[in-house]
Amino acid sequence: MSSFRNSNRFFIISLFGMMLLTVGVFAQQTAPSAAAEAKPAEAALITPDIIEHPEVKQIDAEGAGKLYSVGEHLVCVMEGTPEEMGFQHGRLLAQKIKHVITEGYFKKALWDRGYTPEYVNAQSARMEKFIPAAYMEEIKGIVKGLKKAGVMDVTQDAVRNGVTQAEILHFDPNSPPACSNFACWGQWTTDGRLLHGRNLDWSIDWSAQDDAVILVWRPKGGTPFMMVGWAGGIGSVSGMNAHGLTLGEMTCVSSDATFDGIPLCVLMRRVLQEAKNLDEAVNIIRTGPRTTGWNFILGDGNAGDGRALEVDAKACEVFGSMDPKENEETGHWSIPDAVRRTNHPISATQLLKLAQSMGPKMGLNITTMEQLKAAIFILKIQNTWQRYDWLGKQIQAKPHGMDVKEALQLLANGPVFNDDTLHSWVFDPKNKTAYVAVAGINPLLTATRCAFTKIDLSPWFN
Repeated sequence: MSSFRNSNRFFIISLFGMMLLTVGVFAQQTAPSAAAEAKPAEAALITPDIIEHPEVKQIDAEGAGKLYSVGEHLVCVMEGTPEEMGFQHGRLLAQKIKHVITEGYFKKALWDRGYTPEYVNAQSARMEKFIPAAYMEEIKGIVKGLKKAGVMDVTQDAVRNGVTQAEILHFDPNSPPACSNFACWGQWTTDGRLLHGRNLDWSIDWSAQDDAVILVWRPKGGTPFMMVGWAGGIGSVSGMNAHGLTLGEMTCVSSDATFDGIPLCVLMRRVLQEAKNLDEAVNIIRTGPRTTGWNFILGDGNAGDGRALEVDAKACEVFGSMDPKENEETGHWSIPDAVRRTNHPISATQLLKLAQSMGPKMGLNITTMEQLKAAIFILKIQNTWQRYDWLGKQIQAKPHGMDVKEALQLLANGPVFNDDTLHSWVFDPKNKTAYVAVAGINPLLTATRCAFTKIDLSPWFN
């Protein structure tokens, strides 16, 4: 089995599979005529429900660690040294950790789909070399907490595998990636504050939502931060810290991939735990070492600014609002006071590198930027480009009109809507607030068709 299970090919075929025809036959094709059939009027936007005043209950405690219910969500607050926080995590969430590893998500996403323990353990062990020692101490603490709660059959390696599974499952061979992120501020929001919205589009059939938890860390002498994640995880793919930084990621196709790097969930945690501003956050991601292709959206609620990053194992390209690199040459367009990304690279360098490296494997011969530009309209029929385009147009449609309700509408409508959204959120860092929805369990229901719960993080961020 090769790295990442050769599944990059699926998305490459989708993105570049018609390029030979495009370059050879349709390079001179013009835009549709004005006489083309008019598009039907768009349906009214669906507005998700918001639970503005959820009941907050403390339901358990372990030392300085506390477990709360906030409406339907579990919130696990950990405090202290890495080992102490891990111990609190393991003891408070023992049964959910056991379930996600032995019966739930791990079984359904990995073992039931043909991944072998030998393969997963080997690749996870490669990534462990790049996990900071303090985080490994936290994993050891989780296992100790599990044992105190009577769970004896979950090993340190099993917990570690959980924080490396994003790489192991990178590019599910059965479907193209589909996640969306945007941050906007200034002229687009009602009061100028930054709002950051994100859909995690990942299978809801693998039961990860059964063990979903909002994790809040209060490290001794460090910055409090939160991540929308799952029991047993020492990191995740969505989060915000007390300095007003917000972070979300999207899978991005890449020809440069390795298991010899910091796992995605750990890298994102490092940003939230260590960075105080955008420059520090970008530097952590740039320094890596990284594993494979990801797109990131970073927001800074204090500065009222954001960044989009396109990375793989070798490259890290950084974009701001109105960035000149985001232009018509590759079929894209930048806007002021906003950044957004979906599941493809926008950088001309990254798109061309992708075509050059992967094209020959499918009989494609795209070697120059001119050849690539002639095929850009093929990219524009892909769902990933349509989501990027729709988000930009929706943000610009209502100057000073974006509030939490409007941001949630962007996540729940148009091509951004997905019936496999595992979790969805809007972060409001100025107000230390997150609006979070997680996919339904019984019946199965995509996250953006569930209610969003307002979670006030100020008690734990102050």
